[in-house]
Amino acid sequence: MNSIKAQISQKSDSLAIMAIISDVFDGMRSSDSSMISKHMHQDVKMQSIGYDKSGDTKLTRATNADGWLNAVAQPKKQVWDERTWNYQMQLNEMLANVWMDYAFYVDENFSHCGVNSFTLVKLNDIWKIIYIIDTRKQEDCKNPETLK
Repeated sequence: MNSIKAQISQKSDSLAIMAIISDVFDGMRSSDSSMISKHMHQDVKMQSIGYDKSGDTKLTRATNADGWLNAVAQPKKQVWDERTWNYQMQLNEMLANVWMDYAFYVDENFSHCGVNSFTLVKLNDIWKIIYIIDTRKQEDCKNPETLK
C-alpha cells in the first residue's frame, strides 16, 4: 500500500476507533448496553487494578463483559458518567490500543479516577474491543475540572 493510501486508511481507522470509544461512554451514561456490546468481541476480557483497604495493589481476575454490561443496562436513578481525556492511540492495520485518563462520577459526585486501556482488533474490516483494563484510585486524581 502506498504511503498516501496507508495514511488515509490509518486516519479512517483512527476515527472509527474513537467513535467506538465514544459509544462505550455514551452507552454508560444512557444505561444502554447495546451501544457497548455491539463493539465487543465475543472473547473480550476486562480487568481492573487498584488499591485494597491496606494500600496494597490488587489486580482483579480477568472476566468477560457480561457482568459489567448487565450492570450498565440496569435502570438506575443516577447517571454513570466517565469523563475521559488525554487520548493516546497506537495503531496498525489489525491491532490498536487506546489509553486515556478518566474521572468517574455518579451524577455530579466524584467516585474515582485512573487510566483506561482499550485493546481493539480488526477482523473482517470491523474493529472490536478485545481487552479493557483500568486503574482505580480515589486520591491524587486529575480530572478535567482541575486541568482547566
